[in-house]
Amino acid sequence: MMSNQDYMPVECLLVPKALFKDARYCSLSTTAKVLYSLMLDRLRYAAQNKWIDQKGKTYVIYPKSEMIRDLNSTRYRVDYAVSELESMGNMVRVVKDNGRPNRFYINDISKMNEEEKTMMTINDLMTMVGPEEAEEIMDKMVTVAREIVDDLMKKGYIEIIREGCPEGGPLEDGVPPIDLGEDEFNPEDLSPMEFRCYCDENGNLDDEAIEDDASEFGMNLAFGVIELLENDPDRIEAIRQYFNHVYKMESMKRFMAVVETTAVICGNSPEWIEDMHACNKGARRIYLKELVSVFNMYLNMFKNKEME
Repeated sequence: MMSNQDYMPVECLLVPKALFKDARYCSLSTTAKVLYSLMLDRLRYAAQNKWIDQKGKTYVIYPKSEMIRDLNSTRYRVDYAVSELESMGNMVRVVKDNGRPNRFYINDISKMNEEEKTMMTINDLMTMVGPEEAEEIMDKMVTVAREIVDDLMKKGYIEIIREGCPEGGPLEDGVPPIDLGEDEFNPEDLSPMEFRCYCDENGNLDDEAIEDDASEFGMNLAFGVIELLENDPDRIEAIRQYFNHVYKMESMKRFMAVVETTAVICGNSPEWIEDMHACNKGARRIYLKELVSVFNMYLNMFKNKEME
């Protein structure tokens, strides 16, 4: 038996208890909870690794290959875990960085929960004062809010479009629309591929960015088919086989038409269709291959679940 003197502490991963105790996070998969904890762990080394943006905010660089290795999982499960964390809104924000690895901005939910406990809300304040005081407080808050908005408008930070203002004309209070200037970033200056970070300015493809979007489209398409066909295993399998037949035996153009038609019928976002059509020939091969692979994976998971 190991004595106390021989014992060496094992390096452990700190996992926020809120992930399992707070109702807001209980629905997250175990993979997503562990991945979030790993991201928090990396955040400790942000300053050391110079993961600090121009505004002084820290972020994390976490390549997908390392996520797969650390979680001992598949790329599809990792993609799904990342999308879970993003969808929570207050945990992880993913920023694509023009062909470079994605930046992950992480919020520590443990600190957020402590702040929430100590913060007094407007409702809390109003219950502590009388009706006259409450009305006076609200009047002061409205006045301050208006002063802030006016100040921001004068400095050109925001533009408020009021009803009845002619397009391109002055606002009602005489403040002209803000001129962005020639040096400001304009998305129209980028090609559709560059705008989506599918390639850099030299035309070099970013396979990972292309696969990420294709993977998400394939997943949404699969869930759309399952819902549309009311969980009917036979009809869902027939659709899956038809998809694969067209993909393997017919042209990319024909297959894209099938994908687009299915997406419209299933009510998928038009943005996915636009992303697919934005790809050039090289990117399209990567995109469609990934889309089919993920589409098959989720429909096979549904099929296996039905057979259990």
